[in-house]
Amino acid sequence: METINISEAKSRFSEFLSRAASGERFVILRRARPLAALISAGELDRLDRAAEITRRLARTLGQSPGLLDEIEAGKVHPAMAAFGLWKDEDDLEDLEARIIENRSRSASRPGVDL
Repeated sequence: METINISEAKSRFSEFLSRAASGERFVILRRARPLAALISAGELDRLDRAAEITRRLARTLGQSPGLLDEIEAGKVHPAMAAFGLWKDEDDLEDLEARIIENRSRSASRPGVDL
């Protein structure tokens, strides 16, 4: 994915539009921060279909419609769609406690040097 600044996007808009229509993706920056993305209509449609499938799956699995509405409105992170879906699963009942216990035992392990 190529990044371009806003002035370049304005001056070469037709070129970027044609390139996006053929499948390239662009992030438009303002003051070195992402402002918008330029993608093809087909890519946008694919992303919309994937989001709808994800919403349907979350609803099917029993997620609260209110939470899904908050996610769609941008009030809650999309990862929250999975929150609480395991509450009726006996083998996952103590998952949170096991994760916390595992992390506390692993606190002495060396950090990752990137």
